[in-house]
Amino acid sequence: MSDAAETLLNGALEALQRGDVATCEASSSKALELLSKGDARIPEALSLRGTARLGTSSEAALADLEDAVKLDPKEPQFLLALGRGLMSLGRFADAETPLAKAFQISKGNPAAAMAYGRCLIALNKSFQAVQMLGPLLEAGRATPNIAKLFAEARFQSGDIFGAKDVFAQIYGAEGPQSSAEHLQMARIEMALRNYDDANAHIDQILTKEPRSVDARISALRLADWQDRPDAIAEHIEVLSQYGDERYDALSLVVEHAENLDDGLIAKAGRLLDEPAGHADDQASLGLALALRFDREGRFDDAFRLASKVNGWLSQARGHDHSPEARAAVLETARKKLSTALDIFKSTSDLIPDRSGPSFIYLLGAPRTGSSLIQSVLASPDGVTSVGERTSLYPYLAEITQTGMTPQGFVSFVGQLHQADKAGLNRIGVETSRLVDKTPHHLFIAGLLERVHPGATFVQVFRDAGDVALSMFLRPFSHAFGEATDLNALADLLAFRLEVREAWRAAGLKIDAFSYDRFVRQPAEEGKALFKRIGLEWDESYLDPAQRPEAVPTFSSRQVRKPISAPKIPHWSHYRSFAPEAFDRLAEITSAQNQITGQNTLS
Repeated sequence: MSDAAETLLNGALEALQRGDVATCEASSSKALELLSKGDARIPEALSLRGTARLGTSSEAALADLEDAVKLDPKEPQFLLALGRGLMSLGRFADAETPLAKAFQISKGNPAAAMAYGRCLIALNKSFQAVQMLGPLLEAGRATPNIAKLFAEARFQSGDIFGAKDVFAQIYGAEGPQSSAEHLQMARIEMALRNYDDANAHIDQILTKEPRSVDARISALRLADWQDRPDAIAEHIEVLSQYGDERYDALSLVVEHAENLDDGLIAKAGRLLDEPAGHADDQASLGLALALRFDREGRFDDAFRLASKVNGWLSQARGHDHSPEARAAVLETARKKLSTALDIFKSTSDLIPDRSGPSFIYLLGAPRTGSSLIQSVLASPDGVTSVGERTSLYPYLAEITQTGMTPQGFVSFVGQLHQADKAGLNRIGVETSRLVDKTPHHLFIAGLLERVHPGATFVQVFRDAGDVALSMFLRPFSHAFGEATDLNALADLLAFRLEVREAWRAAGLKIDAFSYDRFVRQPAEEGKALFKRIGLEWDESYLDPAQRPEAVPTFSSRQVRKPISAPKIPHWSHYRSFAPEAFDRLAEITSAQNQITGQNTLS
């Protein structure tokens, strides 16, 4: 290699490190011109140029980064650069493989660990991130940033107290100091429903930085959950000024503002035609606008925009919704279910009695009205809502993939039970019954029963067309990849019926409850449900004023309103746009109605 090429490459690297991407691109391009075919430094030059190009030409950038990996597939730096590039474009599913290879080859290099961990968290594989990062901390090889990422992974996996403990160790006796640290603690306290503490952390930020967008976003969400309209208006006023730079800010403004001027709507429309640094942020904005159109009766505009957004969001996330891919997803899910069923059936006589509160698990899919049902069920003294408590799910879900001997499972769930009791003690739960509404718990219901013997399971059903449409119009995480496609949503809702029947055939009792009948005759249906699960009924539980607790979900506002039934299924406004999918969803609704018509806990 010539001295000139060497100098150019060194200069390109230095330029990239100081953020001068134009110089990096120019210098690496000139170096490539000077390098002879087959020179070992060509992959380095391609990787540098590709990284520099990410902000201006994503296709050319990825071509360079991929070519660098092809030329030297065992160099972790090139794999890392490719993975980072894909993540910057929101393509986390594509980034996972090169980042995993970079981490393995580099034997836990901190930069590779950080990138791989961030990717796993974005893909909702937080439990896997915990397993990957944990050994680095135990071996004393973790940087402070890796420790923070480890805490974030524990937080996302549902281990909120574990995350809080790690952050406490990081911050020490002085506690959080920076705005970022206060914001992280606010998120944790919000997850633990310690809303006063969460507001205190946010106030710490806004006192020093009243225009902090990140703090305002968290503050707005918290104000919405707590139904504080004055605070909502204040935060909207600030956030509306940052729409050009922050998609997430503008999406909240579009969602929550009472009135939007044409200029703001036009701004949102323009931003949706521009490339975003993060596909999820752009999708949130697009779906917030689509939902706005829906509320205004602009169903054509709503469906067109939602279809467009969900289409490229699926592509960015690497979700294939072809019939063949959907069939493969279902086959994998059935194999996991089979493993769970085998464990459940083989341990029926091996689980000892356990002390502690009794759980009521609501097994409805998202948007089935579970938030409202949970709120009503938690009205009596002695019953507490724990929201969507996912702390056990990662451990039990992993067993459905790996399997376990009956004896090993009994020992394992005994440990989970004790750990869960400790977690409940930390949040000060003193009631005899707890209501949990985590949607994914249906797939591990029998395993949950082994952790908490005597738990009650209630599967909440709602018109499948309305469920699918509601999910299609909202920004769900990677955990609900089906939400971006109506046919995939139909697959999911049909499979949930299949899962129910499989658990019942194995001996697990699951009640069925119709949300649609409940909103038409709430007193009659509510009383019947309470009787079946052993709770005393009072019609005052139907009064939203008797349910003051904040609801941290998409349904927070609906839960605070009086119970009422729609005149017609909402999806009927959209049937002409996707007749095949909605006809199939109507068939699923008929099957659900047959189940809920039985009204028996068996």
